[in-house]
Amino acid sequence: MMTNQKRSLLSILFFGATMTTPILAQDVVQAAMKDVEAERYTKAEQALTQLANSSPTADNQFYLGYYFLRSGQIDKAKAAFDKGNAADAKNQLNNVGLAGVALAKKDRAGAKALIDGALAATKNKNQAVLVKAGEMYTLSEQTNDPAEALRILQLADEKDKKNEDAEIEMLMGDAYFLKNDGGNAITKYENAMQIRPNLAEANYKIGRLYLRGKNYAKAQEFFKTAIQNDAEFSPTYRAYADALANSRAYKSAAQNYELFIQKSGTTDPELLLDVARYKFLAEDYQGAIAYLDQLKGKINNPIIDRMYGWAYAALGKNQESVESLNKFITSSPQKVMYDDYKYLGRAQMQLNTPEGDSLGILNLEKAATQDTTENLYREIAKTLYDNKKYDKAAAYYAKTIANDKKPQNNDYLWLGLANYQYAPRIGRDSTAAPMDTAQIRQLKETYYLRADSAFAMMASKIEADGKKYPLAYYYRAGANYYAYPNDRMKGAAAAEPLYLKFIEQSMAPDSSDKTDYKRYLITSYKALAGFSILKKDDEKAKEYFNKVLELDPNDESVKKALEGPKAPPTPTPTTKPASKAAPAKKKVASK
Repeated sequence: MMTNQKRSLLSILFFGATMTTPILAQDVVQAAMKDVEAERYTKAEQALTQLANSSPTADNQFYLGYYFLRSGQIDKAKAAFDKGNAADAKNQLNNVGLAGVALAKKDRAGAKALIDGALAATKNKNQAVLVKAGEMYTLSEQTNDPAEALRILQLADEKDKKNEDAEIEMLMGDAYFLKNDGGNAITKYENAMQIRPNLAEANYKIGRLYLRGKNYAKAQEFFKTAIQNDAEFSPTYRAYADALANSRAYKSAAQNYELFIQKSGTTDPELLLDVARYKFLAEDYQGAIAYLDQLKGKINNPIIDRMYGWAYAALGKNQESVESLNKFITSSPQKVMYDDYKYLGRAQMQLNTPEGDSLGILNLEKAATQDTTENLYREIAKTLYDNKKYDKAAAYYAKTIANDKKPQNNDYLWLGLANYQYAPRIGRDSTAAPMDTAQIRQLKETYYLRADSAFAMMASKIEADGKKYPLAYYYRAGANYYAYPNDRMKGAAAAEPLYLKFIEQSMAPDSSDKTDYKRYLITSYKALAGFSILKKDDEKAKEYFNKVLELDPNDESVKKALEGPKAPPTPTPTTKPASKAAPAKKKVASK
């Protein structure tokens, strides 16, 4: 027979085991539910799957199904709830879970029948059933019913006599959130924090309300508090990233979105794509590509090709950019936006090939008609100028000015310089149509005078603002002089007052102007000296040459000009008479 001592020990071990098992299970469920709320889905699945396999009770199947429902795995959720019903048909939690499945599938009538049946079976007395039934009406974005959720949650709240259940307050806050009733939602979230101080989820959800109301600064305050309260509650980082991005703090937004990815452990391709987007906005193009590379073979989203194209363009990987964007535009023409043509055009033009230039201009012009933030004609012009295609650059700087309500002063400067640079090249291009000398001369004059007009407009606009830009007159002087190569007096007469105006403005004190005009002044004085020589005014020429030497005492060309032509050397008399020259030999004619 078993002794009393053994019987007592057996009882202790037996009852200890039976009492410990549900406590451990409850701990597992509570920890897993916290993981679900924090979107640590992988961790939650492991714990709940293990619990349901080791102890397939109706409750354990419900919580496993609840995890699947919250993580968007609807069919798996239904299978778990069905197993729960099979384990205990009287346990109404699984019927509530099946109602959540019905709502996810947009079956409102089926969901209502299941929830009403579960509440009737428990006579509205089971608080857990009431709480989960109310929650089901808040989970689906398209088939939620916040009014019905509040009705049911109010019944649950009445059961909470000691006001100890923060979950009820949180869910009622969620229902008010869905009703766009921010005031009552905040009240409920604050009530939850009265029950559970420093509740990160409550601060996160209050911040989310401010985020929806576009009060980004206030939203960020609550998100920071939520992180202080629980640094592992991952949804806060994603919402915080959105608030930061809306404040244009893209680098911090990308960092916080990465923290969300790390802390949630998610591998959801769409969420990884969001990180790539934020990385791109933060100008971390290499980081964006690193995330895009993780999505290969995991997601069929043509936007990835767009993202690759934009990022490669920013990194100067132009061939890769062209390939990615052409793939995107071909596969998804209905999704193409002007930015796609902008990045494609930029990449094509940077290839610096005739085909790339023509296609790049074509695509940038497509974007230019819709882009309200940038004048893309300016970008086309700059690229052409940098590639020394000055005639085309001039044409596009003219377009830049014509398509801008308030052209920049530099638009006129670069228009002038493009014309100025192209003029001396006229007649040298072997691929251009042949021209005779008169045609070349006339076309050069046209481009030089266009340059003068652009510089003059620039000077006028700057002076209208009470400022000055001396070099506008320097460039004008050069353009006017070179416009008339066959009539030096005409060119000199047009250029002289402009050089003098440049000298006057460059010599006037202006603390904001840090330009070193020395080399421009030397050129100007030399030109003026030359004009004076043309007019046979040697004294004036000498005066200008001396101005050059004041700036550069070692200018050899000016020193020689001031010396003038040297006289032939005077013969030196000798004391010794010159010897008589020997008679020249007769040249013998060849026979």
